[in-house]
Amino acid sequence: MRIGFLTTYSQRCGLATYAEQLVPALRAHGAEVAIVAPRLFGDDRDTGMEPVPRLWNRNRAFGIEAIPLLRALPPVDVIHANVNLSLFSSRILFNLGGLARRRGTPFFATWHGRDGGSLGRRFKVWRFHHALRDAHVIVHNESHAAEVRAAGVRQVHVVPHGLPPVEHRDRAAARRALGIPADKLVFAHFGFLVPDKGVLEMLAAIAALRAQGRDVFYWISGAVYDSSESRAYFARLKQEIARLGLERHVHLDGAFVPHEAAMDALAAADWVVLDYHTGGAQGTSGAVTWALSSGSPVAVSRAPVFDDVRAAVHTLDGPLERALARLVDERDLADVVRKRIEAYARAASWTEVAARHLELYRDAVGRN
Repeated sequence: MRIGFLTTYSQRCGLATYAEQLVPALRAHGAEVAIVAPRLFGDDRDTGMEPVPRLWNRNRAFGIEAIPLLRALPPVDVIHANVNLSLFSSRILFNLGGLARRRGTPFFATWHGRDGGSLGRRFKVWRFHHALRDAHVIVHNESHAAEVRAAGVRQVHVVPHGLPPVEHRDRAAARRALGIPADKLVFAHFGFLVPDKGVLEMLAAIAALRAQGRDVFYWISGAVYDSSESRAYFARLKQEIARLGLERHVHLDGAFVPHEAAMDALAAADWVVLDYHTGGAQGTSGAVTWALSSGSPVAVSRAPVFDDVRAAVHTLDGPLERALARLVDERDLADVVRKRIEAYARAASWTEVAARHLELYRDAVGRN
């Protein structure tokens, strides 16, 4: 099976991280994967993971750019685009699908965005759905699939977001590496710092737990994103930490940390807590997949972005302070969640997810 994959790659980006897991898993099954990426933009940096041609201008691309993009691919059996609102324009997606159909090549798109938000954003989502109406669209949960079908897309497939193998790092060693005292009870956050991630609310809850005599520490493994919103949020978090007197009980530096350091931070935690307030505008969370692979139990909010992993995690209920106190006080709960994570990770491994993709590709090629 020969696949042309259109995606960010070898850079610091959530979609790149997704593709950098899926592509090797496809190759491990014997597939040949040729990657074409968009041009780097703003503070983007090539991480050197794998050299790839960078040929289009993200959401500013004109439809005509689809022609050289497809010409850059070797002969392939399917074309697969990794799609969110900032990576493609609707014009280039529409033309990619049309040109692929003229070639007789099935066109797939993993769609990471959802409807909702401002009128302008919803109009852009409508245009994307229109552009993808004849494509094979892959999403990660049934509610997203229903939304895409209702928008007129004819071929929608639900495939879980893949998970790396669960790591079982030594917690004491991870804490020594990070300088966290062994006797602390540690909550950890993972993911870019923007207001809907709930970190500000977590700081207030951490302060309240400490006032009750619980010796908790909050490790925020969160990078500042390249936006004024993220930079302002980071500054506000620093101010709140100082106001609450938490300087010695919270780690926050806003740096994008290497994979090993991030996994140490997650492994050092008694609980990874993702108190996202994200609405329905994002298909799924890449951050939660890394949290699930860390070996630590994971607790999440009721945000729809976690619906696809709901069976594997603990869902926070009620006021945040009380929900966190339950994580501290109910010691058996962590073991229950770890067992659920292990079972989910086997079913949603990248190996299984890649096999499901290849099954869809072969079926589409066979019907062309």
